[in-house]
Amino acid sequence: MASTAGVDFLADYVYNNPIELVEGSEAIFTYFENAVNFVNESILQLSNTKPEYVGMATTLVFAYVDHKILYVGNVGDSRVYFIHKDEVHQITDDHTYVNDLVKMGAITRSEADHHYKKNVITRAIGGNAYNNPDCFNIYMEPSDRVLICSDGLYEEVSDSEILDIFNESSDMQDCAERMVERANLNGGNDNVSVICIDMLEESNEQ
Repeated sequence: MASTAGVDFLADYVYNNPIELVEGSEAIFTYFENAVNFVNESILQLSNTKPEYVGMATTLVFAYVDHKILYVGNVGDSRVYFIHKDEVHQITDDHTYVNDLVKMGAITRSEADHHYKKNVITRAIGGNAYNNPDCFNIYMEPSDRVLICSDGLYEEVSDSEILDIFNESSDMQDCAERMVERANLNGGNDNVSVICIDMLEESNEQ
């Protein structure tokens, strides 16, 4: 319920506050912060409407492409990957307990992958009264791809498998469906959400 409502609230915010009217990286990041706090407040209000909604929270990650620049906002452990010249780069930073341990040098990345608290989230929509997103931007070249996904994908599908799927198909819907299928074949231990974006050579469309 929280994830579905979060997407709906974000869509409402964008509809009522057209991002096309916003110019410049700093202004876009401020827009992202305002959007996330609107969604966060809306989730908190919704959680008070029914007993079964109390305490609900969700991760939220989203992207916007403007003049070949990819802007990303993130709260939680869903991810955005940037695929450039046959290399997969994770753009977002996981808001998790084990990722904090990795950044402090307390455990290795390999140890984090198998840590018993690897799914403990340190930042989530609806988790606190105020939740600013991490914001990133990166220039996109023709033929670059972007993958937006939940942990249900990246915990089951390796970077090399992601790259193989992108290399096997130029259709982004097909790529998304293949990644979900691969995640299920590799274990399918969680819900899987996937969006694939292709920077077209002819224009700035995605």
